[in-house]
Amino acid sequence: MAPSPNASPCDVVAPLVVDVSPVQEAAPKPRRRRHHHHHGSLKLLFYLLSTIVVASALILFSALQRMTLESTLYSLMNTMLTAEYYVPTEDRTGLVDMTIAPARNVATIDVERIILATLYTQLLNKHSKVLMEIVKGAHVIVENDQGAYYELFRNITATTYTRISSHASIVSQYAVPQGPLLETLLTGVTAEKHSWFQFEGANWDPIDRPFDSILHVLNYLEYKVRGVQIGPLGTSLHTDRNPLRIRFEDTYHYHRLTTPGAAPLPHH
Repeated sequence: MAPSPNASPCDVVAPLVVDVSPVQEAAPKPRRRRHHHHHGSLKLLFYLLSTIVVASALILFSALQRMTLESTLYSLMNTMLTAEYYVPTEDRTGLVDMTIAPARNVATIDVERIILATLYTQLLNKHSKVLMEIVKGAHVIVENDQGAYYELFRNITATTYTRISSHASIVSQYAVPQGPLLETLLTGVTAEKHSWFQFEGANWDPIDRPFDSILHVLNYLEYKVRGVQIGPLGTSLHTDRNPLRIRFEDTYHYHRLTTPGAAPLPHH
């Protein structure tokens, strides 16, 4: 429409200018590189696989080692059957020692012979099958002994030392170092004042014996998974949840203590 001739210059409307240039698209933001996350995942996977491989190798080694222990176990039992047992003249605690013939796969030291002889003659009344279960790692509870066997083991040698474990005890637990045959005996006392003990398949000593300590951890994991106790000469179903219970009143040890003039050793 043409402007009115009477309109002032200020009333003239400026023409509308429209920008018809093409709209520029916003530049895409650069994608963040995540190479470091990728490398971190690879490292984690590598460490995980390495751990699985090492653990599997150690478990396999432990299993193969236990497969070779059966012959040692039966050699030990044959040795116990033919051994000569005697009470040391200076002993007043009820310990028994033995003289054994040389045997293949059975190399013992003094404390091992004394513990084996005492268990066999005083606690087990010479029941070989029960002794076999014990050296295979059975968790044993001596009922109604008021901690007598705990004290016996704790004072059996000057090399015993306090230990912690997953087993319950109302007193300090003690480990009794053994020799090449039986490794370590662990003992404590239940809330009912019954002694308990067990032979361990591998000792827990991460400073001086790191490899044995790793085996000890693997034995514990196997105990949790399979529900078996790992001992020096095999495995046992008698865990602390299913212990091997022995009444103190049924032992020759109790008979000797309560019967005047009783022989120090059973005749059979």
